[in-house]
Amino acid sequence: MSKLLKGVIAVLMIVGFSGCTSTSDIQVEAMKSEKVNLDGYKTYEIIEGSGIVDGTKRTDNLDVNAEMQQMINTELAKKGKTLVTKDPDFYVAYAAGTDMEAVKEKLDDAGKKTIENRPEAAMVLILIDAETGVIIGISTAEGEAKSLPAKESKERLNYAIKKMLSGL
Repeated sequence: MSKLLKGVIAVLMIVGFSGCTSTSDIQVEAMKSEKVNLDGYKTYEIIEGSGIVDGTKRTDNLDVNAEMQQMINTELAKKGKTLVTKDPDFYVAYAAGTDMEAVKEKLDDAGKKTIENRPEAAMVLILIDAETGVIIGISTAEGEAKSLPAKESKERLNYAIKKMLSGL
């Protein structure tokens, strides 16, 4: 069996066992200051007011703000960072929102353009040095805003946050 075929089979098996939630539309970019060693930062505080910008409510009562904050805390804890309420080494600020009216052009095989409703969601996460106020890291994520059950929504959000913090 060729290496390519073995690779394709392995990928299909991984996708098959990891569930049906697609994250292929989520695009993440992360940058950190070249002058800053993030290993030196041990404690953080989340800036009050971080969360969903537009206050969109879900019908299934999923508290997206609480989920986002918990996921951020979990990922930062994995990096050895501790959440504090006083005198942090750095601050975390994040904002997310959706544009349910977003539209995109689509070309069919004949080259004909059609416009379709494609709601989008985006998130920005910023790390700020507590002493100087300088941004030490920033990451963004954007993707389709899909009307998914809570479990799949959490999986997509968790994927985005992990990717956002992995680059910092």
